[in-house]
Amino acid sequence: MVEQPESMDEPPPPPPPSTRPSRAPPPPRAIPTPGDMSESVAQSWELPQIPTSSLDMGGSGRPSLEPARRPSSQFMERHTEINLSADDLMAQWGRVGVQIHEIAATLLEKSKKTVVGDGSYTGFVTAAISQVPNAAAVSPPEGFGYLIYLQIGSAVQRRASDIMPGDVIVLQDAKLKGHKGLQIYHQNVGVGEPMVAIVGDFETKRSKVKVFKANQHVGQQSVETVSYRLEDVKSGIIKIYRVLEK
Repeated sequence: MVEQPESMDEPPPPPPPSTRPSRAPPPPRAIPTPGDMSESVAQSWELPQIPTSSLDMGGSGRPSLEPARRPSSQFMERHTEINLSADDLMAQWGRVGVQIHEIAATLLEKSKKTVVGDGSYTGFVTAAISQVPNAAAVSPPEGFGYLIYLQIGSAVQRRASDIMPGDVIVLQDAKLKGHKGLQIYHQNVGVGEPMVAIVGDFETKRSKVKVFKANQHVGQQSVETVSYRLEDVKSGIIKIYRVLEK
């Protein structure tokens, strides 16, 4: 029995299924809110590094936005040199220096029976100045007021006013050589420890200063008077201060 050939009108078989899976369309992109935008911007942008040394962190750990504070007036006064004229310095002497000289002379008499201050050069000077109500406080050994005279060796470096009774004189590592009558003398003053004293008198023509100073000799009164000729100073430093009023 002969089989009949298949009819040519039958449809072709369907194509094999594709191995590539179909891709779903992407979901719609969400529109960011203002809060989300700030977070995304903060994540995508890096802030520049700010040196922390220039910020005042305070105690909270966050930089302070307060402006930098200016130095106080007291700090500026301590670090700014004031300029006083010769007339101003003489006026200061009339209000302060005269009283310091009077008190130093009084303490000279009292020193015959008692020790003035702590017995040191600076102790005597500060004890005298402290008894003048309107005298500004001094800060030894840095200074005793306004520097009016400076001599290094035999050369005068500064002379802002005449040397007056009541001024404070400091001799440091000073070596003097000169004549007393017909004899030559040598003297060392303020070696190791500066010699601090109060001027009692000054002779301009002879460049001779008479001072009140603490007496370092045992068994004698605790304050004495001595004289120095400034032109006999060959080496060392001499400073003379004018104590100012408050």
